[in-house]
Amino acid sequence: MNFTHLKAFYTVAKLKSFTKAAVELSVSQSTLSIQVQNLESQYDMVLINRTKKSIKLTDEGDTIYAFADKIFSLSLDLENTIEDLNMLRSGKLQIGTTPTLARYMLPNVIQMLKQHNPDLKLQLYTGLSREVLSKVTEFKYHIGIIGRVAYPDNIIARQVLNPKLYFITADKMNPSTHLKDLENYPIIFPEEGSATREYIIQEFLKRDITLNDYIMCENPPAIKNMVQLGIGGAFLPWYSIEKDVKEEKYNYVEVLDGLSLNIDLIYLNERRNSIPIKKFNAILKEYQYFKVFT
Repeated sequence: MNFTHLKAFYTVAKLKSFTKAAVELSVSQSTLSIQVQNLESQYDMVLINRTKKSIKLTDEGDTIYAFADKIFSLSLDLENTIEDLNMLRSGKLQIGTTPTLARYMLPNVIQMLKQHNPDLKLQLYTGLSREVLSKVTEFKYHIGIIGRVAYPDNIIARQVLNPKLYFITADKMNPSTHLKDLENYPIIFPEEGSATREYIIQEFLKRDITLNDYIMCENPPAIKNMVQLGIGGAFLPWYSIEKDVKEEKYNYVEVLDGLSLNIDLIYLNERRNSIPIKKFNAILKEYQYFKVFT
């Protein structure tokens, strides 16, 4: 079987367009058409019914497409596995996470990984949750550890943490504070793309509460500095404020609406059998490290 011809047919069937398939495969439309015709001629069957407006697979075409889908899915898995093996051999593993998680949580996890894989060179990158998600879907990071956002269908997410969020402020707050009580309080949010920002705003919206005064800030340490100066309040997990609270840099209150943010380990479904990901999952399962932050 000529796999170039099979790939041509498969791409046309998947995209339902000769034009789009030609672009994806970087060939001319005439070349693509000839490749599909050669496949049909080789096995003496019509695979695609062509019209001016659309294409439709024949019964034979549906059958061939199903097998081709398995073949090229396995081919992608093989490519990813080879990439993983090369990555381990070269000692590299890319992890994406948020600045707060990188500062307060990842160092201990990295230490565990290094103890079990001393030759592994870890590359840790930080960004907003949605930025990290984008890098994972683009195969630029093996894994991400981020606050939960909406994920595409090809992402596998495993919850590793569900920390409570506390409201920090320079003011003395009523211990019985609800979100409704903060309606007119100036709230400092991380910038767009932050899972914490999205979650808190959704919680206000779910309760039909209007945010009348808020500030956007892209730098996590700056948010806490602004709180200390009395500019506003912010929602943060305990592990990022514990030291400051003990030093009495600001006050905190547990909002009674029960706010907590899911933290997920994410990776592509295509990489579910990845050796680095399996190693990382094994470390988390063995040590159950993240439980200390719940």
